[in-house]
Amino acid sequence: MGASYQGMLALLRELVGCPTLEDLLKAALEGAMRLIPGAQAGSVLLRQENAYRFVAMRGHDMPLPGYTLNLQDELRWYGGSLEEALSGWPRAVRIQAERSGLLPRDRQTLQGMCWLLKIPVPLQNRVEAWINLDRREATPFPPEAVSLARELALSLGVVLQILKERQNTQARLEREERLARVLEVLSAFHEVNLLWQALPRLVMEILGAERAVALRREGNELRVQAAINWKEALGFSLPKGQGISWAALEERRVQMLRLEDAGPKFAVPARSQEYAAFIPLQDAQGEGFGVVVAYAETPFEAEDMPVLEAFGRGAGQVLARLQAQAAQQRELARLQRLTRASQRLTAAQTTEELLQLIVREALEQTGASTSLVTLYRPKADVLEVVAAAGYAAEKAAGIRIKRNEGLAWRVMEQRSPLYLPDASGDPKAVYASGQRVPAAYLGVPLGDPEGRLVGVLSVDTAGAGGQIHPQDRYALEALAKVAGVLLSRLQALERANREAERYRRLVQMSSDLETLDEPTRMAQRALETLIDLTGLSAGGFFRLELQDASQGRGWMRLVLGHERAGEGRLQHFSKLPVTLGQGFMGKALASGKVQRIEDYQDWEGAWPELKVYKLRTLLTAPLFLRDEPYGALTLASFDHKAHIFEEHLALLEAVARRLERALERAAHLEEITRTREDALRALGLGLELRDLETKGHTDRVVALTVALGQRLGFPDLEGLRMGAYLHDLGKLAIPDSILLKPGTLTDAEWRIMQSHCDIGFGMLENLGFLSQTARNIVRYHHERVDGSGYPFGLTREEIPLEARLFAVVDVYDALIHPRPYKAAWRCEDALGELQRQAGQTLDAAIVEAFVELIASRVGSA
Repeated sequence: MGASYQGMLALLRELVGCPTLEDLLKAALEGAMRLIPGAQAGSVLLRQENAYRFVAMRGHDMPLPGYTLNLQDELRWYGGSLEEALSGWPRAVRIQAERSGLLPRDRQTLQGMCWLLKIPVPLQNRVEAWINLDRREATPFPPEAVSLARELALSLGVVLQILKERQNTQARLEREERLARVLEVLSAFHEVNLLWQALPRLVMEILGAERAVALRREGNELRVQAAINWKEALGFSLPKGQGISWAALEERRVQMLRLEDAGPKFAVPARSQEYAAFIPLQDAQGEGFGVVVAYAETPFEAEDMPVLEAFGRGAGQVLARLQAQAAQQRELARLQRLTRASQRLTAAQTTEELLQLIVREALEQTGASTSLVTLYRPKADVLEVVAAAGYAAEKAAGIRIKRNEGLAWRVMEQRSPLYLPDASGDPKAVYASGQRVPAAYLGVPLGDPEGRLVGVLSVDTAGAGGQIHPQDRYALEALAKVAGVLLSRLQALERANREAERYRRLVQMSSDLETLDEPTRMAQRALETLIDLTGLSAGGFFRLELQDASQGRGWMRLVLGHERAGEGRLQHFSKLPVTLGQGFMGKALASGKVQRIEDYQDWEGAWPELKVYKLRTLLTAPLFLRDEPYGALTLASFDHKAHIFEEHLALLEAVARRLERALERAAHLEEITRTREDALRALGLGLELRDLETKGHTDRVVALTVALGQRLGFPDLEGLRMGAYLHDLGKLAIPDSILLKPGTLTDAEWRIMQSHCDIGFGMLENLGFLSQTARNIVRYHHERVDGSGYPFGLTREEIPLEARLFAVVDVYDALIHPRPYKAAWRCEDALGELQRQAGQTLDAAIVEAFVELIASRVGSA
């Protein structure tokens, strides 16, 4: 016994020096087989939570099992109670393989074994390990073996306790060292986002975990900002109240658990066999910034709890400091941006430019996704979105919001800023996109220097997300004050400029109308100016065509019109039925006064056919010619009612009267022209009779000459007409003996006949109303391009174009009609003759154009 005791002490001294539990138990198995008589084989198991795993085996022909045995299996093999095992009492039992808990394939190794001495090793009210000593002999273990085994069990419990305390102390020191290093690293961060990216790595340095994630609090969500060894988790978010992470944050304490035990609380997809530690990040005041979660395949120790709490507080303090610094920097940057914004806004030259700058600056000053300027329109009692930037800006621009609708009206009525973290719950919120989604809203009043509210400047996060903080109101208010002053100044300046421009345009129009004689050009010029000055959409100059004069019925036909770009509705008013005394134009013609209709949609005389085009405001001035109804000058607006001033009515009346005078002059000139042309035609017909020309020669050459001139794009068609009528005027001075001589003229007589060109030119020399074109035809129409003509023998371009043109017509008409000295040619033969003379006596290009003209006329006939 003495030797055994000495051997036990030596074994214990050896075991105390073991670095790990596994090393200690392996050495204990070796020592037990040496010290305890009768032991021929053995194994040792170490507790792993509620099960036991093999750590060593000696004397058995089998590999070390990789599976675990539960406490019930061990107690059944032990053959005693748990209380006996916790007292460290060993038991020697006969081996029954089926009670061993081993797998069937491993039980075969026990067939050669007869006895088992099972030694429980108690520690902290648990069986920490089992030492199994096997005996092949049929005789049992000797009595002293049980005593030695009990002493070994109790001694091992003490050694295990010492080793565990030593390991715990070492682990605590290591954790504290790692924590100190991590806290030192934390204090060195200067940027919030970089710190969030580093948190998973830092917690893994403390715990030695396999993977980790950092969840940042964003309003009512926790969103994964960074992850190590788990990229799939990036971007994952947890709504408030879901998951252990929210529980840890709200309860302000670290939570460690096995994931399969987390139940429905755990909302992040993970491996259920893992263990997780949820570490809330909070500052000294308990402000929660987020959670760091570490995952491992083995459970975390209770001793990790204070270390992780210290880590969470340390990270929270650094986050608080960095966020405060970031807030200060943002505020400084906001002030700087506001200063730059004021400078940029001051540079705006127009109201529209200023409004666009305001909404862009509002987006830059905040984290919003949309910015709007909404101005109050007192006449319609609505708020109108006049400028928008960011998400859905094109849909928002131009929206008109009625009173008691929209959040901007609350800002106007309260005359104070309005901040809503989520505007979707407010039934009055108006969404330009049409989709009601969670969104923050901030609106501030927009006033002028006198303190009058003119609108609202607002930002929101609808559609594209973003963040708006309550403190953003100060930057937005400051921007609104600057914007209000500049907007008021620019609007006043633009009003003055508009008045000056209006006066200038009126003077210019009046001056232009004085220089214009043609009524349609006057109407076009007047319509353009009137539409710009009145703000109406379109206008037209209409001509009355009476079908039943006794009943005063007919049509108002659009002679010309003018409308703003993009309207395109004037085409539907090209021909309107009219009855004098009825309808907006019929009443104007019957009364002789300008008619005004404020809103055609509500007018009792409105036609449904016109209402569909959203016709609204109408102004109609009647036009008379020689005291008879002639037409009307009409202005209209579409879609919206226009505000018409008395000065607009007076201006339209004045333009109508001036247009009437122009119509009178035009009618008088037309009458004079017609009288003059009749006189010239009569003179031409008289020449036909005297010269024995074929009847109708004058009318035919006039018509063909004008038609050929149009085809060639000749600029002076009236000159061609007059020249064709008067081309043989000089024959009035030729004696009948020569002019009507049936035989061949003598040389002297031919010279007299040729002189009719110069004589006719001289007769026209003092007629100022005739153009040079007409005179040239009279003088040069017998010249030929090869120089064979008279009176001067000119060639090619020496002959005026109008004379070359008329010569082709004159020759053609002479060929296809009979004369005293020849029969009429067929049209085809005459054209063939012209083509033969082309380039010789006649201009080739003109002949070609004339042949095409005759061919087109024959084809159309």
